[in-house]
Amino acid sequence: MVHEEDFFLERWIAYWRRFVPDEHIYVLNHGGNAEVARIAAGCNVIRLPYDRMKKSVNQRRWQVLSQHASALTQFYNWVACNDVDEFIVLDPAVSTDLVGYLAEISERHPVPPAITTFAIEMVHVPDLEPEPLLSGQPIVGRRRCYRLNSNYAKPCLISAPTEFKAGGHGANHAQICLDPNLYNFHLRFIDHDYCMARFARSLERRLDGKSEEEKAQMRSGGWGWNSVEKTFRWLSSLRPEAETIEHPEFRRQMTEHPILRPPFTLMGGGRPGKLFRLPPRFDGIL
Repeated sequence: MVHEEDFFLERWIAYWRRFVPDEHIYVLNHGGNAEVARIAAGCNVIRLPYDRMKKSVNQRRWQVLSQHASALTQFYNWVACNDVDEFIVLDPAVSTDLVGYLAEISERHPVPPAITTFAIEMVHVPDLEPEPLLSGQPIVGRRRCYRLNSNYAKPCLISAPTEFKAGGHGANHAQICLDPNLYNFHLRFIDHDYCMARFARSLERRLDGKSEEEKAQMRSGGWGWNSVEKTFRWLSSLRPEAETIEHPEFRRQMTEHPILRPPFTLMGGGRPGKLFRLPPRFDGIL
């Protein structure tokens, strides 16, 4: 479900077209943006009204996504549901056939109602990775730095009706299936200049229609999109500590210490203040 995200949507559509034909790709066009419709032409594009009131937008958005994705499980073995800046990646050391990999999981008994993907939150460190991102060129390779953030270890592959927590950060399944080979690449920090401008636009959208007093309160708050610029500046000043994607201890913390917010289950582990570097085998994966 997308409003105005040309940079990410172009890449998101191109990525999924590697694995499935357009008839199996669904884009909910929030507000009927013409560029969204153009980029996703050929896919299933569903136009939704824009939320002028902006009341509990994120909660309502994920209610819509929960219902839409759940309905699709009546027709598909697996439904991937995520934000436009998130990419479900299979470890290339295992296979390049994501659909085939999921088909094998469908043969298990029982089939998990949801698969949680390990979070890789990419972070652009301009001093180490000065090259710009170019249209039609791979992202991973030019960008290899990342941090661990269990918020984005999402149950974003579902085989049965599911209710997602707002943001998709958890679901109403008590059973956790953290796949050892599937990753959720989160790209909100993938390019310094583009992402800083994106954060500013997103904040201004949230301020639109608010009183001056409300705007002042929102700008001074340490929440969500208002604090993300500060977070990015801090992360991009760090240096990778190791080249790895294993993190066995962090994986254990995620599953053995889940966060329970009934009816939702979220991953434990938090978001350590360290950067790591992807192994070269992931270069060009997206």
